[in-house]
Amino acid sequence: MRGATLIGNGPEVLHKIEMVGDNLSHGQGMCGSVSGSIPANVGQPRIKIRDIVIGGR
Repeated sequence: MRGATLIGNGPEVLHKIEMVGDNLSHGQGMCGSVSGSIPANVGQPRIKIRDIVIGGR
């Protein structure tokens, strides 16, 4: 799925998580602003959410 937007309240969605996978993967990138850039990592396993609103084109 591409071009989708997840719509909702973050803390409410956290309460709707039903399952967390064991497939944690990491991605590397750069985080920066006018003051400069620093390396940053992000990562999350797959999760199953009971319900969430999806919008987009």
